[in-house]
This record gives sequence, structure tokens and C-alpha cells, in this order.
Amino acid sequence: MLTWLLYLAADLIVRFLRARTADGLAVGIARLAFALRVPARRRLEENLGRLLDREPGPLLEATAREAFDNFALSFTGFLRLGNATPGQLAKAVEVHGAEHLEAARTSGRGVILISAHLGNWELGAAWLAAGGTPVHLVARAHPSPWVERFYARRRHAWGLRLMPGRPFWRPAAAALRRQEWVALMADREAPARGTGPRALACAWAAALARRTGALVLPAVIVRLPDGRHAAHFERPLESAAVRADGFVESLRRHLQRHPRQWSAFETVPEGLA
Repeated sequence: MLTWLLYLAADLIVRFLRARTADGLAVGIARLAFALRVPARRRLEENLGRLLDREPGPLLEATAREAFDNFALSFTGFLRLGNATPGQLAKAVEVHGAEHLEAARTSGRGVILISAHLGNWELGAAWLAAGGTPVHLVARAHPSPWVERFYARRRHAWGLRLMPGRPFWRPAAAALRRQEWVALMADREAPARGTGPRALACAWAAALARRTGALVLPAVIVRLPDGRHAAHFERPLESAAVRADGFVESLRRHLQRHPRQWSAFETVPEGLA
């Protein structure tokens, strides 16, 4: 309940304050959390150290601090989706690899979009759905059901659909066979088929693609210096040839280019970092 009230307060602050003021306040809170050495900082520094092959030290600490700042900006950006219009969102995103996105959209097949918690992933999902792509999110529920409903309403307003229930395999496969899209994050674990043990998200996606004939589309969205965003789409991969380590490597390259925008606050599966 307290967490939900804090979310409502943050939503009001972002709604009524100037963007620069609200962003500055959010970054200030993020830096305080970083200075207090919250557990998320330790896990982030461990993930960044593995990703960049870098030992603990001032340089790694500075990268992690900027990642905290970026997360704060991504959070305020998500809250602003409550007042944004599709036209505003379209102007806020430039596309790299548009031919790959178009190939996936016109394939007549289901698509598994696999990404990472890089840049402002919530804004990227909203932008994609606003363009007419039916997207189902495989997302872990927030511990607070009140906060989870807050996220669900904001996402639903942009046409995003949350994958219902667990295990996710059956509804995800059904959506893909309807030629819809399923989006999930490679830097998290995903539930395996049925009631079995948890599996790496990439391995889960590869198995789902092979079973349903869906394409796999690696994609990320990163923040640009001017405050806009760049959506990067890689070549869609045929289901018969999909290997988890293949699209993991393409995502890893983006993470290595933009480590200061990676919100890796949980231990990341081996291979991605």
C-alpha cells in the first residue's frame, strides 16, 4: 500500500512539475539510493563487471552511478506516458534497422521480440504497440498488487497486453500462432514450459520459436543525448535456425555500447554478462 502511494505521488509530481525539475528530483533520489549502497547497486556493479570485463574500482562505480541516473529518467519517462499522445511518442523515437522491423511486421507470422532492460524499455514497448503491433508482455508481476495494477493500466492504455497467468508457455504459443507478438527480456529468467524449473529467457524464447514457427527479433531502445530515443532492430531470425547464443550475442553488443543505460539490478544469466 505504501509503495502504491509513493507511485501515485511520483505520478502527480511528474504530471505537474516541469520535466527538467521532475527529472532532477528523480535523479537526486537515485543518487541517494546509490550512495546508501542499496542491494541493487551491488548486483548492478557485479553485472557490469562481467559485461565489461572490468574489476571493481572508480570507473566501474561511475558507470553504475550513471545507470542509476538513467533508471530514474526512464521511470519519469514511463510516468509521462500517461499524458503523451501517439504523435508525441512517434517524434521521440528514431528507428535503426527499420527494414528488419518491417520484415517482421509483414512476415505473416508470430514474432518473439527479445530485448533487455536498456534505455527506456517501457517507452519502446508503448511506441511499438502504438504503431499497430499487437504486443503481449511476458513480465514478472510487481510484489505489490496495487503497483502491478498501476503498471497494467498505463500499459493497457497504449495497447500493450500482459501475458495472463503462469506458466506462460501455453498463452504465448497461442498468441504467436495468431501471428501476434510476444516480448520478453533476455536479462531475466523466464519460466520453463509447464511446471518445470526456471529457464534462461533466451533459451525459452528459442524453444518457443522452434515449436510455433515464430520469428525472433532482437531489439533495444537507448536514450540519445538530446533526450529522444533510438530503437535498434536486428535482422529477424528464422525459427528453424534460432539458437539462443546467437541472439544473445547481438544483445550483448548493444549492452557493451551503452552500459550506462543498463538497469541490471538482478543477477543476470550467464552468457549475457
